[in-house]
Amino acid sequence: MFKKISSKLMNTLTKIFRYSKSAEYSRRYFVINAFEGALTVWGIILGIHLLGSRQVFQIVSGGLGAILAMAISGVGSAYIAESAEQERRIKEIEEALLMKIEGTEIIKAHRRVAIMSALINSLASSLAGLLVLSPYLAAASNLMESSYAFTYSMIILFTTLFIIGIFLGKISGRSLLLSGLKTTGIAVIVIIALYLLDLIS
Repeated sequence: MFKKISSKLMNTLTKIFRYSKSAEYSRRYFVINAFEGALTVWGIILGIHLLGSRQVFQIVSGGLGAILAMAISGVGSAYIAESAEQERRIKEIEEALLMKIEGTEIIKAHRRVAIMSALINSLASSLAGLLVLSPYLAAASNLMESSYAFTYSMIILFTTLFIIGIFLGKISGRSLLLSGLKTTGIAVIVIIALYLLDLIS
């Protein structure tokens, strides 16, 4: 049953991306928002730490609030933007063919891809953010010592960004290691910047 459903889902997704030619945009949404989600939540964690607070529930509340905001804004912004873009493409296709193609698989694919992009946009940032926040969620549930949460969260952040870098390297055909180091390097810059801001203030 599960195999049948998953197979049907994959066929539907393949058809949507093939007809709409939007696979690369979905990949872009995923990478950008996963990167943003991980760094945003980490920024909140580090910011609270730099303020001198070590309260797990405060960090969890701030992190979940940010994740919820990113999820909602991600769905809304991506759907509105992608819907407008897909409608423009539909008009271009109809003008090129000199005929209306309403109701065809091509039209359905172009309109469905807006929904797909919105979901990818939202889920990527939410899941990446939850990954980084997961040690604090575990600490809040008494599944681990709260003193370890910061370190584990940082490890997860760098691991997540490194994997994103490898993914980008695979797409571009460039060095996987170099791509991974580039994405983790950005996280290092953010951390240094936050520490410098704390010193200045």
